[in-house]
Amino acid sequence: MPQIIDLSLPIEPHPRDPNFGGIRTTDHTTGGDQIWRALFFPKKASLRKRLNGFRRYLRLRHKANRHSFPDGKFLSNEVYTVSVHCGAHFDAPYHFGPECEGKPARRIHEVPLEYCFGHGVVLDLSHKDPRSAITVADLQEALVRANYELQPKDIVLIRTDSDKLWPQPEYFSAHPGMTLEATRWLVERGIKVIGIDTNGFDLPFMEMVQSYLATEDSEKLWPTHMYGREREYFHMERLANLHLLPKSHGFQVACFPIALRDAGASWVRAVAIV
Repeated sequence: MPQIIDLSLPIEPHPRDPNFGGIRTTDHTTGGDQIWRALFFPKKASLRKRLNGFRRYLRLRHKANRHSFPDGKFLSNEVYTVSVHCGAHFDAPYHFGPECEGKPARRIHEVPLEYCFGHGVVLDLSHKDPRSAITVADLQEALVRANYELQPKDIVLIRTDSDKLWPQPEYFSAHPGMTLEATRWLVERGIKVIGIDTNGFDLPFMEMVQSYLATEDSEKLWPTHMYGREREYFHMERLANLHLLPKSHGFQVACFPIALRDAGASWVRAVAIV
């Protein structure tokens, strides 16, 4: 049997995460009452229907309640208010800009599924300092250590071990980031999907902002994302557990994003199949 390794940081509340809005939960007990109330008092019903519903409720309330269900328990439900960039997620070209390679940029439901399952290779950059830039030389050296030559459509995973900082505040502010040159180098070698175990693909937010304010150079702001307007590629952020992979290559990666029509990104449950 193959070993399956979860490579995804879960969606969960964090006070510093602007992508998480909140959760509204319904437990098994209250759910039994709520489902009947929804039947008798539909939110968008006309006044006439609401009055009819109230009459039905008065007539049936003694048997249309939580005790209708075994042990007085119905089904649980959770309503999450989250950005598509919360937890492990998959960015499509439309997130980077409205056009890519001179054509309308593909949205997340248009990602070719054949890109989302394939041979994986993990490049160990866990020695990189916080807030440092990952360069072409870093990638080349990691490939030499792995004794591997990239093949077109490999799914490349960048390991920094920043996921180990979760849920500390430093997770958002102390990770290394890919450079434009390193991203271009991979894409020019036929790589379509790149994943990283950091909060963002570029350097941390404040690092980019401070560089821009000091130089007024717009190329300091989200350079790898902006490159996605020039060449089509896809990247995953907030991966996890890359340190659990027993080898640098010779495994498969499955990373199918949820099909949210017309969105620029979506949540992903990325796994390695060893």
